[in-house]
Amino acid sequence: MRVVLLLVVLIFSSALRTNGQSQAWTFQQCLDTALQRNISVNQSRLTNELNKVSLEQSRSNRIPSLSGSANEAVNFGKNVDPTTNQFVTQAYHSTNFGISSGLNLFNGLQNTNTIRQNRLNVQAGTYDIEKVKNDVILNITTGYLQVLFAYEALTNANNQAASTAAQVDRTQRMVTAGKVPESDLLQIRSQQATDNLAVITAQNQLDMAKVTLMQLMEIPIADNFDVEIPAFNDPVNVLLQSNEEIYQKSLTVQPQITSASMKTNAALMALKVSEGARWPRLNISANMSSNFASSRKKGTNVNPEGYPFFTQLWDNIGQSFGMGLSIPIYSNRQIKSNIDRAKINAQNASLNEQNTKNLLRKSIEQNYTDLRAAAKKFEASKEQLAAVEAAYLNSEKKFEVGVLNAIDFMIQKNSYSQSQSNLLQAKYDYIFKTKILEFYQGKAIQF
Repeated sequence: MRVVLLLVVLIFSSALRTNGQSQAWTFQQCLDTALQRNISVNQSRLTNELNKVSLEQSRSNRIPSLSGSANEAVNFGKNVDPTTNQFVTQAYHSTNFGISSGLNLFNGLQNTNTIRQNRLNVQAGTYDIEKVKNDVILNITTGYLQVLFAYEALTNANNQAASTAAQVDRTQRMVTAGKVPESDLLQIRSQQATDNLAVITAQNQLDMAKVTLMQLMEIPIADNFDVEIPAFNDPVNVLLQSNEEIYQKSLTVQPQITSASMKTNAALMALKVSEGARWPRLNISANMSSNFASSRKKGTNVNPEGYPFFTQLWDNIGQSFGMGLSIPIYSNRQIKSNIDRAKINAQNASLNEQNTKNLLRKSIEQNYTDLRAAAKKFEASKEQLAAVEAAYLNSEKKFEVGVLNAIDFMIQKNSYSQSQSNLLQAKYDYIFKTKILEFYQGKAIQF
């Protein structure tokens, strides 16, 4: 029994350790989770489901309608027998059954154009979903890179703090040996406190970046959340095309452009639907009915006989077929007003399409300019870091032999730390803008 209990405890403890361990999220896992949970994406899907319902309804309008009816009544006093159309004074009950059907043969092609309009709305809705997904992808990319940047910033801060701590120990020994004054030690310790504060600040920024990413993923905040850190090479120059070439490419792959174009076409179809109301309408209808009345008898008035329910229904069956033509003459300007509204909506849809293209063009132009500036800044930051690092290493040697005082050494050290930070920011800014420009051309974002 003790052995069994011990095994249970060990298994339970192992499960707790497994659950407690955090598994690093890859970029694709973050993205898939966000796309699955994002409310805007799901709402856009539901909106398109409504478009599909409207499409199915417009298709069904071509099918003949069919309805049935049944009525039961009890009559008292003087009434008309529905089976004989004669007055009766006795109390009786009557039953009526009917079935009717109708079909629109022509209504100015309104049904056809409505189907085309709703089909375009469904297709536009599909691209609207992709547009919302693209927004989520860009947000997750930004959040993910912010976490990666925060990780590297924390690593640099820890390295700086460790380097300063080593300088404190070294300076302490030099002060003890009488090689440098105690003021140098105080200066180094002051820098150590500053570096320790920088570590705490970097850790806080990392925590906030993780929170932002988890919120974008629509998952609860977890302390053990972590992301996988990919191996980044130095960014390469992707400005092999002009911004106009990138824009022309994006026009063929960005879903918001296709959606706007389809919505313009749908608005033009809505105009045709409104204009169809000016045409005559041709309808056909057919119905069949039968009735029963308990007051009706067979035979003569002298020798009446009962008239069974089903026999009477069979004998009283009646059919009709009709065709109707409706010609609009004057509708208190409703048709004209609907056409005017449809024209304005079509013009507005065309303007929205052009505005969507303009926004895309401006965004590409801005990102293209930003990417070019980020590339220059990244190269300049690398050159700056190389020069500052050489100066820092030289000043470190001078400080260790007592040739350079602590203040001048700290100036060089802080300059080196700032140069590292500048390069880190330039690197991730360059990476982000490179990914965005590739994304506009229809390339998937991957890390």
